[in-house]
Amino acid sequence: MDRASERDDGRGVPAVQRGLYGGFGDAMAQAFEFAVIPVLFALLGIWLDGRLGTRPWATVILVVIGLTGVIARSLYAYKDRIETEEKDKPWTRRPR
Repeated sequence: MDRASERDDGRGVPAVQRGLYGGFGDAMAQAFEFAVIPVLFALLGIWLDGRLGTRPWATVILVVIGLTGVIARSLYAYKDRIETEEKDKPWTRRPR
């Protein structure tokens, strides 16, 4: 592969480096989701508990819902990436 085919975005950034940076960005976004979503749900639960007087049930339930949602989203995104990656691989083709 020559140097011209490695730099296809017009800015001089190699395709391999762009892929690496995209991976770092995806990992950072997922880490942010795992940290922030349950905290936001916990804060909402604390507020609801204060308004309804159900301390600590709303907080616990909302944190569990937040964690379940983040984990489910991560699993489905992972499954989608794997299916996309393995599309048209020899071991996934049906015999004729």
